[in-house]
Amino acid sequence: MEHAWDVIVIGAGVAGLTSAALLAAEGARVLVLERHTLVGGCASFFQRQGYRFDVGATVAGGFGARGIHRRLFAHLGTSLPATRLEPAMHVHLPGTTIVRWGDERWIAERRRHFGVESEPFWQQQERIADAAWRLALHTPAVPHDLLGIRTTLQAVSVRDIPLLLRCLGRSLASIVPTDRLLRRFIDAQLLITAQASAAATDLVYGATALDLAREGVFHLPDGIATIATTLARAVQHRGGKIRYRSEVVAITLDQREHANGVVLHDGTRYEARQIISALPIRETLACLPASTNLTLRRRVAQRQSGWGAFTAYVGLPAGTVPDDFPLHHQIIDDIEGPLGEGRSLFLSFSAMHEQRRARNGGRAVTISTHTDPRRWQRAYADGTYETERAALGERLLAGLERILPGSRACADLIEFATPHTFARYTGHTDGAVGGYPQRPWQAHLTAFSHRSGIAGLALCGDTVFPGQSTVGVSLSGIIAARACGARVKLDTSSV
Repeated sequence: MEHAWDVIVIGAGVAGLTSAALLAAEGARVLVLERHTLVGGCASFFQRQGYRFDVGATVAGGFGARGIHRRLFAHLGTSLPATRLEPAMHVHLPGTTIVRWGDERWIAERRRHFGVESEPFWQQQERIADAAWRLALHTPAVPHDLLGIRTTLQAVSVRDIPLLLRCLGRSLASIVPTDRLLRRFIDAQLLITAQASAAATDLVYGATALDLAREGVFHLPDGIATIATTLARAVQHRGGKIRYRSEVVAITLDQREHANGVVLHDGTRYEARQIISALPIRETLACLPASTNLTLRRRVAQRQSGWGAFTAYVGLPAGTVPDDFPLHHQIIDDIEGPLGEGRSLFLSFSAMHEQRRARNGGRAVTISTHTDPRRWQRAYADGTYETERAALGERLLAGLERILPGSRACADLIEFATPHTFARYTGHTDGAVGGYPQRPWQAHLTAFSHRSGIAGLALCGDTVFPGQSTVGVSLSGIIAARACGARVKLDTSSV
């Protein structure tokens, strides 16, 4: 019986752990298999010389009144001490800094920078976002049959249907004014929340992504990896098992082509009545016989891939960072031209006096920029990898100097990670992170579903609906758990 389970979950990221915790809470015998030695995936952590760094994701949402994480943890009988940050971040553009408040101060701030004439846009953005949040309260799945369509329509407020229907197939740019500063600000914000510019981002997804500060950006003790470690404890508390250094290389099928087990890299086999894969879709397909899922394989081959991340991890000693320094910053070099590749940076600082994240009162800093994974494949092949790594690293450190002069000279520790690093530790092909860009033809109704096309195999994670962020992947984990029989209805009484 040690090798026979009700459900096997592949991957101990936030999505997989969400599914596992919900199923274990209902008495299912759950086994989570993780290739790494820690939970969290792209929202994990590592420690170096007395500093603890968030690996990838650094902004915590989902703990507000309508938040998925808050309601999920309440359902599981636990909670996290999440503290709302105001402001959510500072956005540094050429010649100005925009303070991204999440409360009524944001109205005055946006009028000061973009003029009162931008108000119709912001009000429309918030109306669309509110409609999307109301729908998200019901944790809907992508409908792929008449029953699914009916269930989704029942979840939509009647007053929201006309508005959401008008948004179908449109990009966010269709409602954005032509003001250059406003467009640059929106494109930069969307890059970190939707992986695309306003012209290439789905209208509903983009409006909701711009609502991040209003919904709430939160600080978690010990960093964003606390979400995964709390979920892992919930899995184990309810009798579920998590096994590390357990890389799944094959998903086995019975004679009816029903998923019935997995094979590990060392040949170990486990059987289960149902499988949930929290791996990216491409990695999941690589574990299946090449003759299966031909339709899904074609769709994946046609899908435009996403970004990778180039990241600097910096340890700063006590006294380098002012006590009241904001924890999140975005830096944009130019008002025109492409973003990413060091031209746009996102910086996150550990909070003051977080002893488990920085030694002797210091600060752990994560600096990241979007980068094309193919750039690093070419660099590795032609021998320029180290040169390019050093050059892009310099741009990230210059960004830190821009908002915190003298910090580089004081640094105790500086390390860099390229998409090759992420590929090594997460197993994601080419080191791509964050799923697919949320383009109008790749979001919502056209997103990949939790349904794999193989009986007994459900999908979750950032490459399926609804997409990236710990909030998005938690929702996908809830949907996958439901597909495996979990009766999940998150409380909305306090919303």
